Amino acid sequence: MGNDNAEKKMITFDEIALALANDYDSLFIIDSVDDSYVEYLVEGESKKLVQRMSGDSFFKDVLRDARVHVHPDDQEDFLNSFKKENVTEILKNGKSFTLNYRLMIDGKPYHYFLKTIRGADQKVFIGVQNVDEQRRRELEADKERIVYGQIAGALASRYEVIYYINSITNEYIRYSSSERYASLGTTSEGKDFFTDAITDARKYIYEEDRAYLQSELDKATLMRHLEESGTVTITYRQQLGDEVNYVTMIVVRPKDDKDHIVIGVANVDAQMKREQKIIEENKIFNDVAMALATRYEVIYRVSLETNEYYEYSASDKYTKLEVGNKGDDFFGDSQRNMKRDIYHEDYPMMSQMINKNVILKRLEGMNKFFLNYRLNLDGRPQYVSLVIMRANEDADHIIVALENIDEAKKRELEFEAAIGSAMDMATKDALTGIKNKHAYVNAEVQLDQKIVDGDPLEFAIAVCDINGLKEVNDEQGHSAGDAFIREACGIICTIFDHSPVFRIGGDEFVVILSGNDYRNRFELLREFSVKQ
Repeated sequence: MGNDNAEKKMITFDEIALALANDYDSLFIIDSVDDSYVEYLVEGESKKLVQRMSGDSFFKDVLRDARVHVHPDDQEDFLNSFKKENVTEILKNGKSFTLNYRLMIDGKPYHYFLKTIRGADQKVFIGVQNVDEQRRRELEADKERIVYGQIAGALASRYEVIYYINSITNEYIRYSSSERYASLGTTSEGKDFFTDAITDARKYIYEEDRAYLQSELDKATLMRHLEESGTVTITYRQQLGDEVNYVTMIVVRPKDDKDHIVIGVANVDAQMKREQKIIEENKIFNDVAMALATRYEVIYRVSLETNEYYEYSASDKYTKLEVGNKGDDFFGDSQRNMKRDIYHEDYPMMSQMINKNVILKRLEGMNKFFLNYRLNLDGRPQYVSLVIMRANEDADHIIVALENIDEAKKRELEFEAAIGSAMDMATKDALTGIKNKHAYVNAEVQLDQKIVDGDPLEFAIAVCDINGLKEVNDEQGHSAGDAFIREACGIICTIFDHSPVFRIGGDEFVVILSGNDYRNRFELLREFSVKQ
């Protein structure tokens, strides 16, 4: 192996090596000119570096050893990725090279993580870390997500497809109750919902609606609309082969979960085509009986030149004029009546939107748009939807139609509440009532993201084990063991009463200390020791 030659060429980088030793089990220092290397093991709590071996050709030795020690299922990816030219190219661009793989040790697979960084004087540092326990926890957490998938699948019975999206990382899971929509291209799991959605829109969204949907699914735009109204509804056409169908996308934020959004997609093709047929068949707008009978409470035909309008309604509750009468100034009359008729929380938005210039701007590039708000009707606020569209054969007029959607809106709110309940079920430990392992994995992801973003953080992790659980189960039965776990959980929650507590295993608990609990952590640990 040329050990003497490699040792002569190796330079000791004490500070870098000691820093890397805090995170890794073994370190390689490689001369990138001739591939000679030295391997160090990290031993003991002091993280002492002990030289294990050295060699003349690091990547050649890696190729030889990988065929023996790397798990067979990971060998191809490992060998294709961990080539000198690949690593050199990544390091040359100022980045670090990382790789996850499994090693076979005593006939059993163990998960490992490898990270490569460039040092000074043509040296390359490689750290290798055993991450088997962490990876297995993640795999167990993935199993728990199956439970949430079953919950979401039940909710999906009213929707063709449901997306559960991490609004911080953009990762998502899709649940579908329809094979038709399961084949649209967006995978069941993905790293970036917004990128995948835009990509799929180019393939599966009707051309005339493509730009509109892409603009609405811009992450910043969607999150702003969600913040403003609590629920976002988008109606568009989806193209499957030669068939075009209308669908409605409903976006909500789960209860008590600011880091995720849920999107449900429902097929509304039959409903929308009924509306189109009504509009198309009523070329002479006075013949509105069909429209009034099927959906709308009141319809206005408004001149964009004079602001004059005709009002048609089958209900006195919604009219400004007597049925069939004419008004002189639609926009002026609307502004005068809105303050009285519209629920006070929705009045500012509607006052701004019912403006001729605003409406004409919104109608550019699309035939119609919707405004959802609440009217004071029958002594209580009721949800209504206003659709504003250009008359197909009369560009000098717009059609304004009002529909009572109070029952439909209540179903949306029920959907949001059901999602909140589903999230509670998916992240709560059934025995103790505290957060479970799935919730802890999500918390880890959020902390990792904040660290990557450079956010200032002060936190500590406390890991608690229950001693004697097996003896209680063996001698007194599992009911006593469950009571023993709940009692221990109560002690942990009482001591760390300002921090989230997670049960991540049968007898394992984790606490993320922040705020006062972090600042007082040593006092809390002493108090905890007394109560054990």
